[in-house]
Amino acid sequence: MKILLATFPILILLGIYFYNDPFKTLYHYDSYFSKDGLQVVVLNKDFVSTETFINNYPKYHYDSYIFGSSRSMYYSIAEWEKHINSTRCFHFDASGESLYGIERKINMLHERHVPIKNALIIFDEQACAISKDQPDALIYRKHPLLAGISRFDYEIDYLKSFFDISFLNSYLHYLVTHKGIDKLSLNDVPHHYEVATNEVSFPKIEHMIDSKTDSFYASKEKVFYIRDTVQKYAPQTIKEAQMKELVNIKRIFDENHTSYRIVMSPIYDQLKFNRDDMAIMDSLFGKQNIFDFSGINDITQNKHNYYEAAHYRPAVATRIMDSIYAH
Repeated sequence: MKILLATFPILILLGIYFYNDPFKTLYHYDSYFSKDGLQVVVLNKDFVSTETFINNYPKYHYDSYIFGSSRSMYYSIAEWEKHINSTRCFHFDASGESLYGIERKINMLHERHVPIKNALIIFDEQACAISKDQPDALIYRKHPLLAGISRFDYEIDYLKSFFDISFLNSYLHYLVTHKGIDKLSLNDVPHHYEVATNEVSFPKIEHMIDSKTDSFYASKEKVFYIRDTVQKYAPQTIKEAQMKELVNIKRIFDENHTSYRIVMSPIYDQLKFNRDDMAIMDSLFGKQNIFDFSGINDITQNKHNYYEAAHYRPAVATRIMDSIYAH
């Protein structure tokens, strides 16, 4: 009886975990996000994207993919389809996506003999620097199929994360009050989600900015800091591990006769992609397939092109696609 009383709180918490599945890694879901609503607990988008692809490929037979971090979310499938010869497109994005993650996804498609007719890679220096999995940051961790780890080990790490005291306090508070906590909330504005394409968008944010532009940017005065007027370059990141991954991506693209574009994102920090890294990318993939929008330019100069310093708006993504597919 004493043992039962001592362990009862833990058993209750385990019951909550296995019943609610807060990280949505335990069970099958037709859709990991509601079509329109709030995502209270931040999910691992790499896991969501991979599971959604595996679940839906037999139905939609995808052959074209957008790869990248959360910045790639704003490259609308509807706009992309105007420039390519396919309507079977899929957003294969992940939070804080890395070169490692992009290569693993492309390799998985190839090993499953899935066609890769078109590919759009949204890239940056930060993504290029990461050439391995990040097991200590669960939101960035790769799906077990991509990372080559057991599903059991993957689930155990999430169970441990559930019992983190700061998360647990916030989650239990949400269950009782039904009010989101900053540590749990992905965004306080509802998203729109299309499961067929795995596309997440935030139309209400766009509407809010368009209707209250001045007040929106006035509230983010500290976010949009003053940048240096002298062009600065990122440190070189392409080394032996990165080179192997890039070479494998190029090999798979060649074997699939893939039509591809690689975009260096226009990030608000205006840091230019490293010259030596760019020379390697040009040499490997061809200058005609590499499009550098990083650094100081008319996109990065205008704060109205951004939600905050890390993410640019869909209109910028549409402009970039119009540009890179112009010829």
